[in-house]
Amino acid sequence: MLSKRLANPVVISSLLVIVRAANSAEPSPATAVDAYVAPLIARGDLSGQLLVLRDGQIILERSFGFANADSGTPVTPTTIFNIASVTKPMTFVVAVQLIQEGKLAVGDSLAKWFPDFPAADSITVGMLLQHRSGIHHEVVPDSEMTRPFTAAEVVERAARLPLDFPPGSQSRYSSGGFEVLARILELAGGASYGELLSARIFGPLGMTRSGHLDSRTIRPNQSTARVPGAHGMENAPFQDFSALVGAGSVWSNAADLHRFVAAIVDGKLGKGPQLSYVRNGHLDFNGRTGGFKAWAVWDSTSGVEAIFAGNVATGAPDALKRDIIDLVTGKDVTSPKLPVLADHGLPADELARFPGVYQIENGPRLELRVKDGALYSNDWVLQPTRDGAFFSPRDYGLVRGVPGPDGRITRLDWIQGDQTYPAPRVGD
Repeated sequence: MLSKRLANPVVISSLLVIVRAANSAEPSPATAVDAYVAPLIARGDLSGQLLVLRDGQIILERSFGFANADSGTPVTPTTIFNIASVTKPMTFVVAVQLIQEGKLAVGDSLAKWFPDFPAADSITVGMLLQHRSGIHHEVVPDSEMTRPFTAAEVVERAARLPLDFPPGSQSRYSSGGFEVLARILELAGGASYGELLSARIFGPLGMTRSGHLDSRTIRPNQSTARVPGAHGMENAPFQDFSALVGAGSVWSNAADLHRFVAAIVDGKLGKGPQLSYVRNGHLDFNGRTGGFKAWAVWDSTSGVEAIFAGNVATGAPDALKRDIIDLVTGKDVTSPKLPVLADHGLPADELARFPGVYQIENGPRLELRVKDGALYSNDWVLQPTRDGAFFSPRDYGLVRGVPGPDGRITRLDWIQGDQTYPAPRVGD
């Protein structure tokens, strides 16, 4: 098994970086980060770009994994990735600019543009920006994101769905709200969403590798995503992310995202975005969709800024984000300790104890089903471990089933670090 992993040229390259760092004058933060990511790369759990700066100076820039695993094309600094919800701050910036120009107002209601939208008189631009509109989070299901969508089409879809709650009565994260907002920005700004981003953010900041793309526009350096499956990593189902217009439709790379983050922190994109996203001396962006993950952090105390863009949906990027500032500032941090997986899958009668619906309190609803001889939680594969639990590679969680008197599982304990989240069975 080890010899097969070392046959991966990207892994060899990453390990050589560590060896060279140990025998050179390369700064210790880079050495610590390289040592941290090496086992994650070797497992195939980490693929993408990492850019780390301190006090505005680059101290580490790495590319690892494959832009396209089928063709063996490695990730390079010019590879681009879907950045998922890191798109939303860009939408926010355009909205603030249009408000400042008097083309839009926080108190404008949807009725101004979409009079037939449910509760159009009660939903305001401010509610869309604050996730208080009641518009459903998922407007176009993943299964239908196989063709290009316009912002107008997404609004039509959103208008057919019932609201999750009366507008303004609560706050609930909503990509759908930002998708509706994107169409409002088009109408108020007199240009398509992609054109607004190019003219107001990408062009002025020199973000030459960023864009709102659909499947009709394939760039040579565009990556494809991978997800854990029943038999190892597999290609993520094809999706056209234009259906996530304004919420998760932008493609970019680490270098361009740094330009955007620096502009937010420095106030170059206005006081509004700076005050909204830099809080208590810290900035934190995060996004994931369709196998892609992206994040950015900035910390005023340490002066550390770190950017990640990647195309493998595991818990490795999240662990790296959690630990990156400690790694750079010299704290003793080691790579996540992962469980030893079982040598083979579980027999059918053992798997049959698990299928059902489980509910984490104030958390997600988990539907466990057996597919291809493996256990899945929603669309996340669960891999059996040698000690009788399951490992969730998507979030690096450990899952233990608690059986009832008849052996049937009555509760899941989903363990993240030192936190355990009980999920009782609520249905079949």
